[in-house]
Amino acid sequence: MPAAKAAAPNSRAKPLESGQGSVRNRKLRAPKKTRAGWWLVLMLFLFVESLFYAWCRVQCVDTGFAIDRQTRRHEALLKERNTLNIELARLKSPGRIETIARTRLGLVRPAAQQTVRLP
Repeated sequence: MPAAKAAAPNSRAKPLESGQGSVRNRKLRAPKKTRAGWWLVLMLFLFVESLFYAWCRVQCVDTGFAIDRQTRRHEALLKERNTLNIELARLKSPGRIETIARTRLGLVRPAAQQTVRLP
């Protein structure tokens, strides 16, 4: 029996001498490096995604401000158009034109004999 006990430790020692134990350790270490690489890629992706999200939000806010500016400009232009339409109606009024014709230009209404009616 002592020989059997001696053979058992020697059979366990042989894989360590042939280097198989170190290959087993390398296989266990390699996934840790790969896992760290994946974590790095994931963190980089999340960082880039957060930058993209922040950029989108800034663009959205800037677009909102631009819309507000253009809305205010549109309202001002509508107000100016209404003012100009009122002024145009005032300038086109027949009473005003007749007053200017009499005072500034010295025109008078034609007499009945000066009017010619066409058939």
